[in-house]
Amino acid sequence: MIAARLALSKHKSFAALIIRLAWVGVGLSVTVMIIAIAIVVGYKKQITEKVTGFNGEIEVHSTGTSGNFDYVPFDDKDSVQKALKQFAFVKQVGAVMSRPAILKTENELEGIVFKGIGAQYDTNYLSAHLVEGSLPKVYDSLHKRDIIVSKLIASKLQLHINDQVKIYFINQPLRVIPCKITGLYETGLEDNDQVFVIGSLKEMQRIFAKKQNQITHYEVHCKDLKQIPEYTKNLNQAIPQELYAESLMSLNPQIFQWLEYLDQNIIIILSLMAIVACINMITALLILIIERTNMIGILKALGSRNQVIKSIFFRHALYILGLGLLTGNLIGIGLAWLQKTFQIIKLDQATYYLSYVPIELNAWHILLVNFGTIIVCSIALLLPIQMVSKIEPVKAIQFQ
Repeated sequence: MIAARLALSKHKSFAALIIRLAWVGVGLSVTVMIIAIAIVVGYKKQITEKVTGFNGEIEVHSTGTSGNFDYVPFDDKDSVQKALKQFAFVKQVGAVMSRPAILKTENELEGIVFKGIGAQYDTNYLSAHLVEGSLPKVYDSLHKRDIIVSKLIASKLQLHINDQVKIYFINQPLRVIPCKITGLYETGLEDNDQVFVIGSLKEMQRIFAKKQNQITHYEVHCKDLKQIPEYTKNLNQAIPQELYAESLMSLNPQIFQWLEYLDQNIIIILSLMAIVACINMITALLILIIERTNMIGILKALGSRNQVIKSIFFRHALYILGLGLLTGNLIGIGLAWLQKTFQIIKLDQATYYLSYVPIELNAWHILLVNFGTIIVCSIALLLPIQMVSKIEPVKAIQFQ
């Protein structure tokens, strides 16, 4: 009752100002923590989806493959696809033939990788990132030389929809095929956009496999990214010995290591914000105790035990903390929702791989921020509250 009356009193004093500052400080700390976590989680999710959406979480290729698109072709067998699809964690398996080539216009040329996909390939990701035109009709023999190029390549070579280009495959003998551009895509990942041209698997098989059913690799899309290392082991046990399953994390370690560094940043931000919240609460509690020294002396003179008086000020501090948490949650979740819905804050996609600040709100993360703040601040408040035990009743009553 006493703690509630102290918390709800409206008298003007220096302590009242400090209480408001503590309330605002805790609120801002919680706001920053919620937004920081939402941005980092959203950023990691968006970048991971960009990388895995284009290539799959796991790649299955020949054991003779040495990297840098130097694939050794192998037969695309139904038995291998069944072995891959038998696992519940596998969402989709796409057969692909990739070869390095040169894309040439009348005045310009660019080194590329031609990625041939078949009719069974899941094109949802490509459709989502198509910025102009349409996907090539890889299932139609009349359109087997239709391709899509990235917006980045199109900008470099001054290409447009329906333009005719020639693709040179540097092998023995030299192969040249004329192609028609049907669409432009943009993933935002320079490693993909500056390299890949998407076309027909059948056309690639005609050139490199004498129309035999050969491919360079399978792209395996999985349901849970956290279990990819375990999934990769399971696939290697199920497929023939001449094939090898490799996770995208090991194929592109630099990207995923960079994403892991973001976790270190969020730990630093959370720690700093928790310290700020604790300092605000400790300062407010110390000033409350000093201002109420007379009250403490009177309560002790009336027989109140130290533990009871400590409980009064501890609960008063919890009122302030609760108000700060409520304010911080409302502002933090509100700002995050606005950014997620309207994408107000933009980014330079060439630098950050995204055109806007991504947000991923997670109820468990928000609860963790709130409970963590309550626990850390409560522990921090135990130190200043010990001052109550050192206050002597007679001196406290006379204290001005």
